[in-house]
Amino acid sequence: MVTFAGLFFFILLGFNSFSPDLDNYKIHFQDLDQDYIKLAVEPFIFFIMETCKNMGLSFEGYQIMFSLLTFSLFIFSIYKYSPLPVFVLLNFYFIPFFPDITQIRFFLGFTFFLFSLQFFNKRKWVFYSLIIIAILCHLSMVMMILFLLLRKFQFFKNQFKCNVIITVGTFLLLFIPKSIVNPLLNFIDPKLLIYAELDIVGTFAGTIVLFFPFFIINNGIIYFHKKYSAVYFSNLEEKYAKNIDLFIDLIQFSNFLILFQYFIRDFSRINQNIHIIAIIYMSIIAYVFIKRKFFFTAELIIGSVVFCNLILYYIQFLMVNNFEYFDVINKTFTSNHLFDSLINIFKFNKL
Repeated sequence: MVTFAGLFFFILLGFNSFSPDLDNYKIHFQDLDQDYIKLAVEPFIFFIMETCKNMGLSFEGYQIMFSLLTFSLFIFSIYKYSPLPVFVLLNFYFIPFFPDITQIRFFLGFTFFLFSLQFFNKRKWVFYSLIIIAILCHLSMVMMILFLLLRKFQFFKNQFKCNVIITVGTFLLLFIPKSIVNPLLNFIDPKLLIYAELDIVGTFAGTIVLFFPFFIINNGIIYFHKKYSAVYFSNLEEKYAKNIDLFIDLIQFSNFLILFQYFIRDFSRINQNIHIIAIIYMSIIAYVFIKRKFFFTAELIIGSVVFCNLILYYIQFLMVNNFEYFDVINKTFTSNHLFDSLINIFKFNKL
């Protein structure tokens, strides 16, 4: 089942011909020898393009190679961290899988970060090397450095203090005028002004609404962990137990991202992708109850996770812009090269 779900993921990503940035990627690939490309493309993405070109691959071949790399890192990480990998992967199809079909540079960066977590406790040099590669895939992954800094503060381990900081900070940001924010964004990078809409207060209020379901779920997981982890994880295999504290810190960090989404709403992608860590954590809890033969409790947890992810999927995407997101899902399938070829073969054989 993991193989089937993973291959489906690989096909959707590797043979996709619909993306708001797809034409730009094609131009970058075709004009790779031009000097301006090095300024327009992240260094690691440039390296992959250059490697594929040197191998004589077309742009479609580059897409497949890119997808293969992303697919391998992502599937291996899920298989490494979760005792129920297919459950995690299938839940990821709800949220935020489809946006990642079109946000391929960011998602590759995130998969490098996800892959790096297994080296955090022992081979730190590998962990930091992979973090650098993640940033070189997409600059927004530099936020993971902030995560490493935040978790060193004493307040970060206190759920109540974190929630107070997040709540007060979010409330205060609602009253920051655009005249203060725009010069700050322009100082960091002028292109960030693209993300600042005319009514920034209204925009941030909408961002809070989209963020709030994650906040509730994350707090539920953190509360459970602090109160019951010593009881339920005492006999858990080391290969799963060793990453749990780091996962909880990441889930906590994703709550703090609302403070940064005020300035750059694009950081919401990090928040959405860290949700897979929450799914992995819940899969470990379900696994513990299965091992103890509390099957009804395990089924209740699994059902609750699926239900919550469907609600998240609805709130985050389907209800946004008058359900226009259905068009994104439709185009993801109907513009796929491989699916299109199979349909044409089927029609030819039928004739």
